[in-house]
Amino acid sequence: MDFTKAAFQEHARRLEADAEPPTRTVGENYRIEENVSAERLAHFEAETEHTDDLREAARDYFDLHIQGETRGSRPTTFQPDLNAGALLGEDVEPQQKIVRLERIDDLLSKSAWTFAQLADAHTSRDLATLSAFVALFETFPGERPAFAAFKSEVEADVAADDWLKRLCERFGLYHHLTERGQFALMEYAAADVRAHAEGNGVDRPFALASVLESRENPAFHPVPRATANGFAVDLGKDAAARRLVREILHVRMP
Repeated sequence: MDFTKAAFQEHARRLEADAEPPTRTVGENYRIEENVSAERLAHFEAETEHTDDLREAARDYFDLHIQGETRGSRPTTFQPDLNAGALLGEDVEPQQKIVRLERIDDLLSKSAWTFAQLADAHTSRDLATLSAFVALFETFPGERPAFAAFKSEVEADVAADDWLKRLCERFGLYHHLTERGQFALMEYAAADVRAHAEGNGVDRPFALASVLESRENPAFHPVPRATANGFAVDLGKDAAARRLVREILHVRMP
């Protein structure tokens, strides 16, 4: 990905030359990214004219044009005129199960339930309570895309006793590996995603994540153009990834 704005291109080079591995990885991700189209890059640069700082520009663009400030905003992630090459087609099987991990501390603080009560509701299949809690996700002030995986790819991790740690490693959520928090594992079918998205005017609700969606996560790795789907670098098994996580967190990983 080559910026047309000279200041951004120079900043990306400086990031890649940085002595700190997390910063250097972010710079490398900008260079090797292939799934940001010329149209989307032009939009990114036009919408961030106010700064020559690439990292500030990336944060602002995510907040305004990917997450958005209001419910109903349409992320550029799913706009075909800007991101057609990264959008997946109809070949995502509707019955495929999708899983994603969500930290829910903030939602719990806004709810009438404790985590223990919510866990009991899950065990007893108290659908009224579970539905009311899930509805709180609608109070989120934006329409951010969510990183997710097909369940078939992580089935063994989901079934393990240490599923939370394993999924954090598989999904590159290194910042959750040392933070205490409350988490929920969400599961739904691809058909449910399509039905919800169509109601919001989004025809193609699955996309390859690009560096613009990554929020400069150094555990993110862009995939080549025309790849069928993204992939996770397993931070628990890959030696180079484990070294990166140790340097990011300044703690010893097992």
